[in-house]
Amino acid sequence: MELTAQDFANLSQYVYKKCGIVVKNEKTYLIQQRLAPIVKAEGCDSFGEFYLKLSKGHNNNLHDQVIVAITTNETSFFRDNHPFETFKKDVLPQVEKVILERKSRVPQRKGAKVRLWCAASSTGQEPYCIAMIIYEYLQTAKRKGIAVDDFEILATDISSKVLAQAIAGEFNEYEVLRGLPAVYKNKYFTKCSNGLWEIDQKIRDLVEFKRLNLMERFTMLGGFDVIFCRNVLIYFDDDAKRKILDQFFSMISDDGYLFLGATESVYGLTDKFKSVRTNSTILYKKNIK
Repeated sequence: MELTAQDFANLSQYVYKKCGIVVKNEKTYLIQQRLAPIVKAEGCDSFGEFYLKLSKGHNNNLHDQVIVAITTNETSFFRDNHPFETFKKDVLPQVEKVILERKSRVPQRKGAKVRLWCAASSTGQEPYCIAMIIYEYLQTAKRKGIAVDDFEILATDISSKVLAQAIAGEFNEYEVLRGLPAVYKNKYFTKCSNGLWEIDQKIRDLVEFKRLNLMERFTMLGGFDVIFCRNVLIYFDDDAKRKILDQFFSMISDDGYLFLGATESVYGLTDKFKSVRTNSTILYKKNIK
């Protein structure tokens, strides 16, 4: 099925308006290869006809199919590893101090909770890794004065499809073999009769999943102490990146931490954050003047 220059312009602009992803001219194959099955399934004879149907805006399911097809949901357990090591060894001890300090001010205050957010969480591997690390930290170190209930993890993604898998907490053999240490698999996963590996309910209970489009206003989510937004900004243009980072700044606590991907940076976009290198990881903190 031919994708004309006008078809590409229309569909790539549609994708940009809906989710902020920039599909450059050299990546026309993304539109052609990933949307062609949907075009055929909708009974359309051309990309042009499909765009006309899509632009009417009456079919939310069709819109979701397009977004799912275009978005890259590449993820794995403990992806890149070193950010998780940094979270465990350097960030969690600081988070513990925050919890204890908040509790000392108002012992019964629910606000003592530390809130963590995984933006663009895909099928859930990242937030579940964070939840497992928190459990390990509390159990092995026998921390006093803090408990699992002091933590709250929010995980969001634009795709309803990947969120459904994340909420189910089930992963195939290939997915659990990608980065998941045997000690975590043996301790927190159960092999089901259908061949999938199911993560323990106590880990799932620590994570709340929500559908969210980062191109829309999201400050209503409230404040956070740690934000993971790894390997996400690379898909947006500079204007969209600035808007996202500005909202992060208003939401993150003064002593909070922002994790970005290894190839991502705030430089040239905003001076509201400063970088802090911890071993192999570059973290970002508020640049409070």
